[in-house]
Amino acid sequence: MTFAASWTEARRLQSIELSLIRQVMQSAPPNAINLALGELGFSMPNALKEQAIRLLNEGNPAYTPNAGLPELRFAVAETHKALPEEVLITNGAEEAVFIALLSILNPGDVIAIPDPDYTAYPAIARILDAQVRRLPFGENFTTIDWENWERLLAGCKVIILSAPSNPSGFCFSDETATRFAELVQRHSTLVIVDEIYSRLWFDETPLSLETYIPNLIRIGGLSKSHLLSGWRLGWIIAPQRLCLSFTKARQYISTCSNWLSQKLATYALSDEGLQLAESVRMQLKANRDWLRRRFSEALPARINALHFPPATPYILMKTPEPLPYCQQAAQNGVVLVPGQAFGQQSQGWVRLNFGVEIKILNRAIELLT
Repeated sequence: MTFAASWTEARRLQSIELSLIRQVMQSAPPNAINLALGELGFSMPNALKEQAIRLLNEGNPAYTPNAGLPELRFAVAETHKALPEEVLITNGAEEAVFIALLSILNPGDVIAIPDPDYTAYPAIARILDAQVRRLPFGENFTTIDWENWERLLAGCKVIILSAPSNPSGFCFSDETATRFAELVQRHSTLVIVDEIYSRLWFDETPLSLETYIPNLIRIGGLSKSHLLSGWRLGWIIAPQRLCLSFTKARQYISTCSNWLSQKLATYALSDEGLQLAESVRMQLKANRDWLRRRFSEALPARINALHFPPATPYILMKTPEPLPYCQQAAQNGVVLVPGQAFGQQSQGWVRLNFGVEIKILNRAIELLT
């Protein structure tokens, strides 16, 4: 098959490159240990597998409503103290991000994104022909220069951020959430918060912005908390008038979410299913504690400092040359991602996903050291 000589890629995609994560992955051998992707490498709980089999045997997969199965919308709403009419079910959290931004942004609108933060946010914004303005975190990703954010937020229609943050694990305190709420209110900026990591915490439950910011748009899912990344199930929680707009957009993006995924997600949000999420969290915490002990004995070669966040499956490792370091690590059989993939502030750092089986993690650290 050949394309017509006049074919060119649409302008909206011409500035979009393969993510740096994927570029590094391409230089790794086929059997490399992948600690780069934002996916937990634990086994899916048997209880979820058994429930999926039972649901499939007893049910009849078919199209579902554009906004999602009523019982799942109710379960999401009940879990997050919302109304079912304020919930839209999506194919994963990233589709939720795309739907929300597509529905809100016009070409030329300004969107604010913290630096560092998830790589898809600025890419999607550019596809939608929006102007991206980055809001830098302070030293060690734990502080905010409020005067700088005040200046940069002027004229921004929307801000999108992950909380807990990817890759830094930044979590809001009562003080920072209050100041942030006052800041966005002064600028009449709409806030989208991606809460996909909200159940992956270690010492203290992350604070939710929901009680601080009116008309907050919340994005979530089960990919991380329940090891259901392959089931592509996420959601948006938003005021009903916004949710109606999101549902209209969703109808023409992917029609509806997978029937079986939605049925399984309804179970995952039950009391029994949430206990499975707790077991995933404890397994991740055990890995983090093990890694801390291991690195207290000796840091990997060419690593000068570590950043262990209070949530998420990631640590950041400081090194003079992150991209060459990642390329060499990939050749040695461990895939990591340079911090520059997430913004300017994380240049000089490398992100490592420690959410894999402990034997695999141990082998990876041996290869790095």
